[in-house]
Amino acid sequence: MKQRFVLILLAMVLTTACAAPGAAQAQPVAATAVAAATPDPTEAPQAAILADPADGARIATDAFIVTSARGELAPEGSVYTITTAGDYTLSGALADGQIVVDAGDEDEVKLILQDAAIACSFGAPIYVKNAGEVSVKAEQNTYNAISDLRTGSTDGVEDDAAIFAACDLKLTGTGTLIVDAAFDNGVKSKDDLSVKNQTLKVTAVGNALKGNDSITVKSGELILISTGSDGVKTENSDISAKGNQRGTVSIQGGQVDIYAARDGISAAYNVEISEEETCVVNISTASYANADQIAGGTETYLIVPSSLYSDRLDYYAYLYNDDDAAGMYAICAFDSMVYSGRTPYYGLTFRAPDGYENILFEIVAQGTAPDGDNHQASTGGERRNTAMNGYLITSVSGDRISGDWVQISDGGSSSKTTYSSKGIKAENEIVVSGGNLTVNSMDDGLHANEGAKLDNGAAGIGSITIDGGSVTVRAADDGMHADGALTVNGGTVTIVESHEGLEANVITLNGGTVRVSAGDDGLNACKGSAAPMVYIHGGSVQVRTPSGDTDAIDSNGSFEMTGGSVLVLSGSQMGGMSGSVDVDGRVSVTGGTIVALGGICQIPQTGSVNTYVSSGTGFSAGEYRITDADGGTIFAFTLDGSYSSCWIASDAFRLNGSYAVEKDGSAFLSWTQSSATEGAAGGFGGFGGFGGFGGRSGGHGRH
Repeated sequence: MKQRFVLILLAMVLTTACAAPGAAQAQPVAATAVAAATPDPTEAPQAAILADPADGARIATDAFIVTSARGELAPEGSVYTITTAGDYTLSGALADGQIVVDAGDEDEVKLILQDAAIACSFGAPIYVKNAGEVSVKAEQNTYNAISDLRTGSTDGVEDDAAIFAACDLKLTGTGTLIVDAAFDNGVKSKDDLSVKNQTLKVTAVGNALKGNDSITVKSGELILISTGSDGVKTENSDISAKGNQRGTVSIQGGQVDIYAARDGISAAYNVEISEEETCVVNISTASYANADQIAGGTETYLIVPSSLYSDRLDYYAYLYNDDDAAGMYAICAFDSMVYSGRTPYYGLTFRAPDGYENILFEIVAQGTAPDGDNHQASTGGERRNTAMNGYLITSVSGDRISGDWVQISDGGSSSKTTYSSKGIKAENEIVVSGGNLTVNSMDDGLHANEGAKLDNGAAGIGSITIDGGSVTVRAADDGMHADGALTVNGGTVTIVESHEGLEANVITLNGGTVRVSAGDDGLNACKGSAAPMVYIHGGSVQVRTPSGDTDAIDSNGSFEMTGGSVLVLSGSQMGGMSGSVDVDGRVSVTGGTIVALGGICQIPQTGSVNTYVSSGTGFSAGEYRITDADGGTIFAFTLDGSYSSCWIASDAFRLNGSYAVEKDGSAFLSWTQSSATEGAAGGFGGFGGFGGFGGRSGGHGRH
């Protein structure tokens, strides 16, 4: 059983091979299941991307004019200030100036861009200080450019975007808007941000789009580029005065192409992708920067025993030097749960910038800014142990924290980035109900956190749900990772490339088409707040893994199948260090058909449908068909590689019935199902993993 572990001090991690060594290596395979042609997932087509609207640039050079029903607005220098509601048309070139909206709390202001080019070196080119709502409309058949030319530090700067609004902001119109933000964010609203119809390209060193409360894309063609941060981001997760949950990113239509140095979409609450109109989302992460450019210091962990942790407290690291100069505080934010056996710990993270020699940890009341004296408990200051990446609290007595330095490793992919560069990351839930989503990620493709402390007082549930649409993922780490539940009810899920394909505490496949290719485990039910489980109740499922210490279906709990069709392609023959289905608990198949090729760890147990097992039959490339006595097809699949073992379980197998496997139209195997388990079934079952200092339920966690 292959598990992911945190390594602390000298704690040892043991992984148990599910069969004896000595098997030959299997070749890569592609398969079709249930008599329906299914292409090799590695040959999934690349997504069609948008043409760059800036290629046809026609930057305005005419004199800059602002007009409204009240006539032209006279600037103060190069700053045009709007103080009342109304429609304002902007045209021509403003080489180094600013549009400021400072209207009433209920005023609605519309800025109509009509071949406008606005650049500013001393503030946000469009700066909405106050209004009820502001819309920026790119007029049909016009080309508009907004450029933030500022340099220097962003500390203490409110208008930290090329287009900044302190109120709700809408981007509308069918024209073209190009936003360049070399200072920080591209387009930002402190409240809700929405986009409809526009052809929009944003290039920003910060977030391309940021809506503190929400971001909604209804339609349009959007190219969003972040050269140093997240592509699309929300920040708040509390409840508004009107009772609305904040923090959701919702994409309902149009096409959105995201290229991000870090996360493609990072939501403080949920991410929702639906299809009210044709909806296409393409995400590529770690596209513009390397780890040294954007990691911002060394990620360090604070491990807190559950008996000592409280969500009413905040945990800080204080970093300082011997010269008595002022140091800096870094809050330790929840990352994921950590387990030592069944004992849970809270894993918190912070980034430790280079240049600080010493460190101490403090616990303060929630919401309190530490000042060195107002802590409830503290460690003594000590040298940072740069050879270790974590500090484990062992006790809190009075105002004294005791602990020791530890080394933590989560056992994930070595090819992923050292910083968070996930395709989609949500602190609560990800729901895909329609559209076409393609993710190319140097981290997890989709990732949902459980246990994150939200502003609304709840904790994130960490779930991913696919109800419809098409999801295609290439990931350097997990294809999809949910700390809580991962559920597929419909649609098409294709994990073309991944470290682990689908990973969650509980995986449930109810329908749809699922194709998974993984370098480690294909479906992995890991430790978490519930008993780990893999459920398959319906749909068409294909999972494949290569040779090595891998499992196609791996559960730290059990595996239950009640319906559907499943083809499992594990990457070694019987006797290799991998298994087709490998669980700590039991394997139960009460409906549907499953064909499991490769290493045999467990087979269905008592109470399951009838099963055929062959630990010595070689399967080579070809087209296969499982038939009943009348020649009817029960299951069909295609291989382009070799396997030497299999087990097949189906609700179509009847006691004393006759069954056969044909290869390329000729007889290959035949048997009479004279018992519940027919064939060479001895010597299997019961292998499981052993834990050192537990597995992080969050995999690579929140970062």
